[in-house]
Amino acid sequence: MRKIILVTIMCLLLFTACGAKDALPGSDSDNGQINNQQEQGTNNSQEPDNSSRSEESEEKLEDYFPMAGNVHMVYSGEGNEYAEYETYVDYVKDGVMQVRYINPGTTSVKVYKLSEGELKEVFAHGEIYYRYDYTSSVNRDEILIKEPIKEGTSWLLADGSSRSITGVNKGIKTPAGDFEALEITTDMENSVIKDYYVKGIGLVKTVYNDKNGEYTVVSELEKIEKDVPFKQIIRFYYPDFMKDRIVYIDKEFQLETNKDMLSLLEEQLKSVPENSELTRVLTPNVKIQGCQIDEEKSIITVDFTSDLINEMNAGSGLELMILKSITNTIGEYYQKDKVVITLDGKLYESGHVLLKSGEYFRVDTEGITEHGK
Repeated sequence: MRKIILVTIMCLLLFTACGAKDALPGSDSDNGQINNQQEQGTNNSQEPDNSSRSEESEEKLEDYFPMAGNVHMVYSGEGNEYAEYETYVDYVKDGVMQVRYINPGTTSVKVYKLSEGELKEVFAHGEIYYRYDYTSSVNRDEILIKEPIKEGTSWLLADGSSRSITGVNKGIKTPAGDFEALEITTDMENSVIKDYYVKGIGLVKTVYNDKNGEYTVVSELEKIEKDVPFKQIIRFYYPDFMKDRIVYIDKEFQLETNKDMLSLLEEQLKSVPENSELTRVLTPNVKIQGCQIDEEKSIITVDFTSDLINEMNAGSGLELMILKSITNTIGEYYQKDKVVITLDGKLYESGHVLLKSGEYFRVDTEGITEHGK
C-alpha cells in the first residue's frame, strides 16, 4: 500500500493534480501513437486570443501563467524524492507552451494551452530526453485555472475530482521569496492538492496532503532564471572510411526556446573536425525537411531532399556507412530504434540500396567507439 501511495504522489507532482486514472511519466498510456507531427522551429511567440474572456474577471489568467521562453525554474521538495524538479521551456507559440520537467527519476514534457478564459494541460509524455515539437499534440484535456479569477470559481475534472479557486491574494512563503498567490485547490477522493500561482512567475508552490494525514509532499520554487537555455549533449556518428569503421563525437549545445532541432542536426552532420579524415555525412545542399514519430512502433521517419543521393558520390561501402551514421544519429537522439529515410517524401532508393514499404534501417551502435580512441 505504501508503494502505491508513493507512486501516486509522484504522478501528482509531475502532472499537476492528474486524477487517479492518469498514468505516470513513461507509462504506456502516456506513449500513444503520435503520427504526422512535423518537427519545426519558430521564433514567433504570440499572445493567446482571449476575446471571449468573461467580463466578470478582474484578473487576467495569463498573468498567472506567463508564456515566456528561455526561463529556467528550480523547485525544492520535501516528503518525496520526486518532489524536487526543474523546468525549461521547449516551445512557445500561438498561446501554447511546451515545458520540460526534470526530476531525479525522469524527464517528461507537458503542453499547456491558454484559450477562452481557461488554462489547460493538453498533452503529457514521460521519458522524453530529446526535444520534439508536441505543441499540436493532444492526449489530455485538464483545466488547471479557469476564469473568472475570483474565489469560488470551480469546475470538475474527468475523474470526478473538483478544482476551485480558494484564494486570490494568499500569502505564502517559498525559498525564492514571499508572495501573494492565486490558490487553486483540487479535492480528490483520498487527497487534497493546493497549487499556488504568482503573477509574472507562474506556479511557485504545490502542497499535497493525504486525507488520512499520513503524507504531506511539498514542492516550492527555489530559483527562477531568465535567458537560460536548456543544455544538452548530442551524439553524432561519422564514417571513418580509411579505417573501415564508424565513430561518434559528443557535442554540447544550448537549446534556446523554439530551437529548430532538425536544422541543428543537419548542420552538424555536414561538418567534421579539421584534419580528422572523417567523412561528412551530408553534403552542403542536403536539407532535412521534416520528421514524423510513431511512438507505438518506435519508428522515426526523416525526410531529406534528393540531394542526399545526387551529391553523395560514394561507392556502396561508403554509402552504407553514411546511412548507418544517419540512422544512429537520428534514431539515438529521438530514442527510436527504427529509422525510415525518405527523399522528397519517397522511400530511399539509390543504385545500391532500395528501401521497400514496411522496411527501415535499425539503430546499431555496438562496437562503435568515440573519435580519437
